[in-house]
Amino acid sequence: MASRTKRTRSATAEINPIAPAGAWDPQDLAHGVAVAAVVNMVLRVAGPVPTRVDLRNAGTPERQLGISLGAVLVFLRSHYTARTIEQAWSQAAPLASSLPPVLIGRRRGVLAQDGPWSATAIVRLGGAPKVRGYLLEARAGSEAPSVLRIEVGPMTWEIYDAASYTSLLQGWRTAVHTLRAAEPDEG
Repeated sequence: MASRTKRTRSATAEINPIAPAGAWDPQDLAHGVAVAAVVNMVLRVAGPVPTRVDLRNAGTPERQLGISLGAVLVFLRSHYTARTIEQAWSQAAPLASSLPPVLIGRRRGVLAQDGPWSATAIVRLGGAPKVRGYLLEARAGSEAPSVLRIEVGPMTWEIYDAASYTSLLQGWRTAVHTLRAAEPDEG
């Protein structure tokens, strides 16, 4: 069984929420220790993507913004980080102009999802994450549509239509404006 380590100011405690009391011994090396990290993920989107911004501890150095972009929750603390990402998304607008307004028909079938929406990944971004956008053109004779790919840190967004691009860009813009307004006063 895997364990998690909980750090407090005074001590480190091993936590295993799955095993019944007394069934797990942290000294037993046969159980080993499991560690997992997401290095990269690909998110396919078509149609309007639900976005939401929540801010905690506004006006303090501990402020933290959570931006939900469909199934992903991204935590940001800095206006600079949000602005870096939003600028790169804005610069991808000429590429997004070659996407259909809304992906319809058989091409949408692989992307169709029914709600409810819930976070499937939580990502923390800071500093100046690498953001890169490029267009994968549709091939003649193929049903695969053109796809705009935007890489933001460990996330690669595959955007199939202008509706999803627009809603995601608006989410990043809301994050920028919210963090700018929530910065602590200098002085």
